[in-house]
Amino acid sequence: MPRHQNTAAQRARQAQRETGDKYTAELRKATQAEGRPGPFTLGELLTACGTSPDWTGEHPVVHPEWAPEMFDFAPLGGPVPYSTVLLLLGLLAPASRSTELELESRNGFHSLIVACGGRRFEMVLSQDDYVTEQCCVPGCESGLVSAYTIPYCARHHLAERPEDELVEMARAWGNAQREEYSAGDPAAVPLGEEGDRLIEAAVAQCAFFPVRTALIEAAYEDPEMVDVVYFGEQAVKVQYAMDTEHFRLERVAQAAHRRLQKLVGGRCICGAVLQFAGPKVPPQFCSAACAAAAGRQ
Repeated sequence: MPRHQNTAAQRARQAQRETGDKYTAELRKATQAEGRPGPFTLGELLTACGTSPDWTGEHPVVHPEWAPEMFDFAPLGGPVPYSTVLLLLGLLAPASRSTELELESRNGFHSLIVACGGRRFEMVLSQDDYVTEQCCVPGCESGLVSAYTIPYCARHHLAERPEDELVEMARAWGNAQREEYSAGDPAAVPLGEEGDRLIEAAVAQCAFFPVRTALIEAAYEDPEMVDVVYFGEQAVKVQYAMDTEHFRLERVAQAAHRRLQKLVGGRCICGAVLQFAGPKVPPQFCSAACAAAAGRQ
């Protein structure tokens, strides 16, 4: 079991799958059933941070000289550093004071995981100013690819998302990059490592072509509209950038395809040597028939 996973989080995740309810709502039910701290609002956390006296106990993890200044907050299971809480509040801006948070798990004085609106944050309790947003899948210890647009970890959970969600995330990431970079030069919008991670996940889901199209069109333009939106040399530069990314992402997909085949030993479940079997056949299978037999189509 991952060190941050606990029975409440497991039950909440299972209930979410079965009922379709929000994870935070199911986690609230599970923690209340265990008698653990219940939900609290952002306003309550802010008030406690600004008014609570210093916690005067001895930090069991770090030397007193290096221990962060902390205050006791029961809904988070015990003492937490002031500065770490303030950093969390900043990451949650512009959420309102009534926004609800929930303690998912606490690992003594090392760290804790707090959930809020489908987002998960790890707060380190042994030093100041250390909060990282985690993959949105409860119990996962990995960081996410990109806050707001790609809220899953690249190592495990992004590749498990279905085609429609991958396409949606690709559009969101491409639009975010276009908004940030296109004012200077619309041909210089980077898809970056995040775009590559989306392509790698798409290969695992046989969704390379729609995800690549969504990425490029969101970041640059619909190919049929380039000459309408841009003019002259700029239109040529944008089209060249789109063509370059088109072929670069093809190479990223090919590398991901080879890597997935290598992970399964180069052979299909039927024993056949793995080759490229078509865009709708997962890399781990030699044919659509074998993929269907394994429940992958």
